[in-house]
Amino acid sequence: MIEIQGISKQYESIRAVDSLSIDVKPGKICGFLGPNGAGKTTAIRMLMNIIMPDSGSIQFNGSTIRPESSRIGYLPEERGLYQKISVNETLQYFAHLRNVNDANQKIKTNLDRFDLGARLNTKVNELSKGNQQKLQFINTILHDPEYVVLDEPFSGLDPVNQLILKEILEEMRTQGKTIIFSSHQMDQVEKICDDVALINQGKLVTSGSLQDVLSAHDSKILEVTPAQAADLDHAYFSEFESELRNGSIFLKLHKKSKKEVIHELNELIDLKSIRVAKPGLEAIFIKLVQGTSK
Repeated sequence: MIEIQGISKQYESIRAVDSLSIDVKPGKICGFLGPNGAGKTTAIRMLMNIIMPDSGSIQFNGSTIRPESSRIGYLPEERGLYQKISVNETLQYFAHLRNVNDANQKIKTNLDRFDLGARLNTKVNELSKGNQQKLQFINTILHDPEYVVLDEPFSGLDPVNQLILKEILEEMRTQGKTIIFSSHQMDQVEKICDDVALINQGKLVTSGSLQDVLSAHDSKILEVTPAQAADLDHAYFSEFESELRNGSIFLKLHKKSKKEVIHELNELIDLKSIRVAKPGLEAIFIKLVQGTSK
């Protein structure tokens, strides 16, 4: 378990991270989310002991002593690969540093999984940005780390390779790994994370299990799709603030409950469907940052 407790970092007039506290549980994937410049990378660098917090503490399984490097896999946002050596030389070098057993087989298995098997002798600087990102991710997990810290891991990856990365993260979760990754792509997080922490301007906006965060911001919007398009103009809808979109009408509920509106609509018109329009993490984040309520 990783416990981040009240860490802060000041750079001259900029407070990059402000009293940030997050718990990352074993066997869980925690998404560390926020826009560019929110303080995610600064917090991760403090987690990795690259920079030191001005205040607060970081504990790994109850200890402030950082685990040895062989137990941690770190994917930085900036690519840190040696550009003039081959893919194989890169992975062999780092595997040797970390005393990886069966390095040749593990390298082959991972390269094949990411469709890089034919690039074994290709120099790093000859790879595309996406392939360099895949190589860097393989290097992050090759030594089977207990803790996995990823800064913008989906950067540069096409949808197919994003799916492969998600599958690997899910496999590591089942093995009990402690996983934290930062991203500004909130749609990706909703597909894989167990827990989330949303930050803005260095401060925690909200955190908890993904389902708890989504449930705590239950939408007060109904998406109504009449069986007949003409019913989109029904007088009943004039009682609500509404929006027409793709053959449906979205009703903002203020004075009436969902149950009441659904009952009344079923009495008035023939419905094709009616459902609660669930907000995503991005909508919740915007709502919290702007201080609005819906």
